[in-house]
Amino acid sequence: MAKTFNVTVQDQHFPVTAGGRLLDAALQNGVDLPHDCRAGQCGACTIELTQGITLGGEVGCGNILACQARVFSNLVITPHDAPDPMRCAGVVEEVSQLAADVVKVSVKPRRPIDWLPGQYMKLQFGRLPARSFSPTAKLSDGSFDDRLTFHIKQVRDGLVTPKLGHEITAGSKVTIEGPFGHAFLREDHAGRIVLLGSGTGFAPIWAIAAAARKASATRPMVLICGARSIESLYMQAALHQAHKHPQTRLQIVLEKRHAKLPTIPCGTPADHMPALNPDDVVFAAGSPRMVEKAREKAKIVGARFYADAFTPQGASRPAASTGLGRLARLFAAPGR
Repeated sequence: MAKTFNVTVQDQHFPVTAGGRLLDAALQNGVDLPHDCRAGQCGACTIELTQGITLGGEVGCGNILACQARVFSNLVITPHDAPDPMRCAGVVEEVSQLAADVVKVSVKPRRPIDWLPGQYMKLQFGRLPARSFSPTAKLSDGSFDDRLTFHIKQVRDGLVTPKLGHEITAGSKVTIEGPFGHAFLREDHAGRIVLLGSGTGFAPIWAIAAAARKASATRPMVLICGARSIESLYMQAALHQAHKHPQTRLQIVLEKRHAKLPTIPCGTPADHMPALNPDDVVFAAGSPRMVEKAREKAKIVGARFYADAFTPQGASRPAASTGLGRLARLFAAPGR
């Protein structure tokens, strides 16, 4: 007869067969752990392993993916304190171009949705397939309101995103599901916060940065923004806001060097991270390779690290010459 172990989550208990998947056992026993894709990709089922032994699904800092973790002892687990996902109708209020293939989409939910900076939502426009995007703060001032604002890369030959601004316009209906994800700003975070975002992965990173700065004006912050080229920097308004703050160290990184901006380094945000210490909290959103490199650097020193799955999306329209001039002045000074 197969050995069984006992799992404790808050005030609930359920059995699991040795080697069984934690999430499957929970759902079979009526314990609704947060989850979404069940394939180890979305991060929605991330929980803290307080006590016990599992194999698989480790994501660092004592956290595991319940959908991937197999149980090999009695466990005590703690779900992260995040809003429960919900589903509601909404309407598109605005679709505007941020760059050649990046649009801002503002959605007004029919009822308020509780979400934490860094989480993501699933949007379904009409009968089109649902797609996941992270809501963010306003680029101009880092504020939030009752609308959900998304930065979305229009993927060539995609089933959904090329229709934004054409078939999907102001007034279009949308179904919203969420929030999902564990890479959100937590109230118990302390110490320096290090934020890495590339492409439209900047959206959740900017939401975290804006919320963290609102919570504390004195907390040290490092914000590293990556893009394929200078033409891809659609978020210049946000970068100027961040640059003004004395407790924020801002760094722009380009994959392609620009002849007129030689002071901007090449590479990815993970290539230009500061030296970390165990008190740092690191968030990353961008290409899987960049995120994994950042994760490894955080792991070496024991810093807390958070990232949800994200696929980078790229090129944008050329920046105006005045924008190039401002960027050159901003980043001519060392250490900024």
